[in-house]
Order: sequence, then C-alpha cells, then structure tokens
Amino acid sequence: MYRYYLTFFLILLVVPDVLVAQSQSRLHPIPNVYLDCNNCDVTFIRSNITFVNYVRDQGDATIYLLIQDQRTAGGGREFTLIFSDINVAASRTDTLTYISSSTESSDERRRGLNRFIKIGLVPFVTNTVAVQALDIFYEPPSDALRDDEEIVDPWNNWVFDVSLRSNMWGQQGEFNFGLFSGLEAERTTHTWKLRARTQGEIRRRNVEITDRTLRVNRDWGSYWGMAAYSLSDHFSLGMYSGVSFNRVNNIAMSAYVAPGIEYNFFPYDEFQSRRFIIQYQVIPNFRNYFNTTVFLKDSEFLMSHDLSTRLRYDQRWGRMDIQVSGRHYFHDSSIYRIQFNPALNVRITRGLSISMSGNYQIIRDQLSLQLPSNVDPNDPASIIAGVQRPTSYSYSFSFGFSYTFGSIYNNIVNPRF
Repeated sequence: MYRYYLTFFLILLVVPDVLVAQSQSRLHPIPNVYLDCNNCDVTFIRSNITFVNYVRDQGDATIYLLIQDQRTAGGGREFTLIFSDINVAASRTDTLTYISSSTESSDERRRGLNRFIKIGLVPFVTNTVAVQALDIFYEPPSDALRDDEEIVDPWNNWVFDVSLRSNMWGQQGEFNFGLFSGLEAERTTHTWKLRARTQGEIRRRNVEITDRTLRVNRDWGSYWGMAAYSLSDHFSLGMYSGVSFNRVNNIAMSAYVAPGIEYNFFPYDEFQSRRFIIQYQVIPNFRNYFNTTVFLKDSEFLMSHDLSTRLRYDQRWGRMDIQVSGRHYFHDSSIYRIQFNPALNVRITRGLSISMSGNYQIIRDQLSLQLPSNVDPNDPASIIAGVQRPTSYSYSFSFGFSYTFGSIYNNIVNPRF
C-alpha cells in the first residue's frame, strides 16, 4: 500500500515539470520585426525595445510594423501603428493610435510612441521565447537567447547603401547639370564600428553674360573611412582615413590617415538621452593643388591635430546641443581654425517653446587659397564659379519661438488640402 502512495506522490512531482518542459519546447524563436516609419527615432526604438529582433528587409521579418503620422487639428501629431504578421501561416493585424499633444517635447513624443509600440507587440510575442522574460518592464536576462537559437547573419552585420542622383535646371541664359553618386558600407557590433563611404559629384554650369559664356566646373569627390574599437563604457579608439578633391577649394588631392581617441563622460548606453564627448586626433595630411596657393605651394605635407567636444541632452524639457572644435597646424602656430556650434530648444511652459542655433568660426587656415595672378576672387566670373574667397571668420544665427493655445483636444484629423 505504501508503495502505491509513494508512486502517486512521485508522479505528482514529475508530471508538472514534464508539462512545463513540453510547453517551453513549443515556444517560437524571438520574432523579427521590420519597422517602416519615416518620422521616427529608429535608433531610440531599437535601443529601448529589445525583446524583438530588427531586420532591414520585409522578407526576413515575421512582424511588419507600419507607423504613419499626420498633424492633428490642435497642432499635435497622430501616430497610427499597424502591426501585422507576415511569412506565417495564421496572420493577424492590430492597429493602435497614439496622439501626441502639441505641447510635448520631442523626447516626450518618442517615449510615448515607444510605449505604444511595446503594448502593440505583446500579443505577437506571447508564444515566443521572449515571453519568458517579458514583464511590464523588460530586462533581458543573460541567457535570453539559447545557444541553438542565436541569430545567423550571412552578412556578418555589414550593411551597404548605393545611391545615384542626377538633376538639371536652368533659365534664360543659364544651364545647370549635376550628377551625384555614392557608396556607403557599415558594420556595427558592440565592440567594433566600421564605416566607409565614397561619393562625388559632377557639377556643370553655363552662364551667359554680356560679352561671353562662362563655363563653370565645380566637380568634387571624396572617400572617408573610420574604424572604432570600444575599450570600455567610456573610452574608444578610432582610426580615420580620407582622400578627396574639390575644384572650388583648389584641392586636386588631399589624403590623410588619422588616429584618434574618444572619451564619453556618460556611459555609452545613455547616448540617446545625454552625452558629453571629447575627441582628439592627430592628422598627417598630404595635399596637391590645382593652382599655386598664396603660400606659393603646389603641394605640401601638413601635420595638424584636432580637439573637439560635444555636450548634448535630450530630455522632456527639450534639447541642448553644444559643439566646440579646434584645429591647429604644427608647422605654424598662427594657422588654426576654431568652430562653435550651439543649439537649444526649450519648452518654457505649457504650449510655449523657444529655439536657437548658431555657428561661428575663426578662420586662420585657408591654406589652399589661389594666388591673385591665377584668379581674382572679386571678379564676377569668380563669384559665379564659387571660388574660395579670403576671410578671417564666418557666422550664422537663428532664433525663434512658438506658442500654442486654445482647445486642449486634438483628436480630430482632417487631411483635406
């Protein structure tokens, strides 16, 4: 008799574990999401909603998320989120609507949109591995992906972008033609960030003046590459390279390879909300000029170093972004450039916000200026051609404010006209 009781007791202990194991084995892998949105902070979404995988092509996705937005009557924005199953046998579609008030900052708007994205994704992940670690707030455990469920990426995180664009315009006595092409490649992991791009443009302009026709050639082209390695949550090492030419700036060829170091006072995982970065580079640069410069150089080798800093906050109250950079040349302490770029957008009170931005440069490094015997920068032909002119500074500034008042309701959307 005791043996029967003992057997029954053991069955009660074992059967629930077996059922749980069978239930877990039927869970689907973490779903892939294709995000289609033209007015979203995609980086912020991917950084904060981490219980799904994001893919670049619809063909690789199991969930298609289309986010459409339009202005509401009260000056806010209405976001329509459409969630759809794709590439699965039994499909479903859900729609959510998020309405952002006109008095919200950009940070409040993107956080509100993220909350609705999370809510909409929940029904689509209930039968997947992600549900094991999903709560009101999601914190991925260290074993969120089992070894046999790791993502296999045949491209090894490489992404490529190819572009080609042409344009043509004119009026009486003038004809303009442009052809632009570019190629960009990028690979980003938690440790490495590799980027390279090459681009160029053929620019032709014919202008008829009183006694002749000016034929202006403003071609340019460039290659830029960067490799960065993460040393810690605050430190990174980088290597930059570049080759370029620019007819307007009298540069037939400029080539450099520049090592650099970057320090972020805040952890990199807080990059979307705040950053305080200092970068330093040493830049050996070889230049060859189309025409002899004011320093009587047809070509030269230059050594310079750059120091730049950037402080940026994206908070509910608005955004602050301040950049300061400077470049100095080793061979002559009087040759340098300093640049200051502040930008501020602050919500003062409900409905009232101000914005301002500016740029100021102290310019003491116009090393590629042509000799006056080669070109007169004050001649109308040179001005039309956009020839580089001597200057010791440049500046720009903008300021504005906006105030929204009236009805607090902005649910109505009227797309007419």
